[in-house]
Amino acid sequence: MPPRAIVRRLLTAVATLALITLIVFGLVHLAPGDPFADEGDAGPAAGMTAERRAELRALYHLDRPVLVQYVAWLADVARGDLGRSFHDRRPVAEKIRERVGVTLTLNLLALVVMVTAAVPIGAAAALRPGSRFDRLAGATTYALHAVPVFWAALLLQIALAVRLGWLPLAGLESDGAAALGWGARLFDRAAHLVLPVLCLSYGGVAYLSRFVRTTLLDTAAADALRAARARGLSRGAILLRHGFRQASVPMLTLAGLILPGLLGGSVIVEKVFAIPGLGLLFVDAMFQRDVPVVMALTLLSGVATLAGILIADASYALADPRVRRG
Repeated sequence: MPPRAIVRRLLTAVATLALITLIVFGLVHLAPGDPFADEGDAGPAAGMTAERRAELRALYHLDRPVLVQYVAWLADVARGDLGRSFHDRRPVAEKIRERVGVTLTLNLLALVVMVTAAVPIGAAAALRPGSRFDRLAGATTYALHAVPVFWAALLLQIALAVRLGWLPLAGLESDGAAALGWGARLFDRAAHLVLPVLCLSYGGVAYLSRFVRTTLLDTAAADALRAARARGLSRGAILLRHGFRQASVPMLTLAGLILPGLLGGSVIVEKVFAIPGLGLLFVDAMFQRDVPVVMALTLLSGVATLAGILIADASYALADPRVRRG
C-alpha cells in the first residue's frame, strides 16, 4: 500500500475513533442519574457527606459542561491516563489489565473453533454444490445464524449444565479450584470455557462457512480455473490447489473484522456465564454509570476494530498487486 494511502487511512481511523468516543461520551451522560448521588448504602457515594460528593464531582469534572468533560478526558488519554473508576477509585488501566487475558483467551479459542469448523464445512459444500450435504449445511448454518446469543446461552445452560450436569453452569473455575493440581485446574478451567466458546463461535461458523463456500465457487468459475478443468484437473484439485489461493484475498478482509466482532459479542456471553472479562466489566460499568471505565473500554474496542480493518487492508494490498498499484 502506498505511504500516502497509509497516512490517509490512519488519519481517517483517528477521526473515526474520536467521533465514536464523542458519541458514546454524550450518550452515557444523557442517561438519567448521578454516579455520586446519595443512594443510601448503594453506589460509590455511600456514606459520604454532601461536601465530599461535591469534591468528587469537581475532581472528575462532572460539574462542568459535557463537552468540557470530554476534552478533559481526551487530554488525559493523550497523556496515557485512562482515569480512575467512579465505583472503587482504582485506576481504569489496572482493572483492564486484570481482565483482558480472560477476554482474549475466550475470543481466541472462539476464533480457532470458527476457522477449524467453518473452512472444512464450506469447502465440502463447495466441492458438491446442490448435494444433500450442501443443502443440509446451508439450512443448519442459516438457522444457527438466526439464533440470538443470549437465548442459545440459556438453552445450553439448561440442557448441558442443569439437566445433564455435563458442564459447569457459569463462572471461570469451580470453588476450591485453587487447591487443585495444575492438571486438574487446567481441566476445570477448560470445562468452564466450553459453553461460552460455543456461544461465541456458532454464529461465526454459520457465516464463515457460507462465505468460504461462495468464495470458492466464485473463484472456481474464473477463466484460469476453467482452463485448469479443461486440462483434466478434478474439481476438488482445482479448489484445493487454486481456489483457496485466489479466495484468500477476500477472506483477508473478513478476517480483519472477525476478532473485533468477537470482542463485541463477548459482552453478552460474559454476562450470561459470569465470566470475569472485559465484557462483564463493561456491563457492570454501564449499570454503575462508571464513565471512565465505559470510555476506556469503548476506546479499546474502537482501536481493535480499526486496527483489524487497517491490517486487513494492508494484507489485501500484499496479496493483490493491483491494490498496491492503486
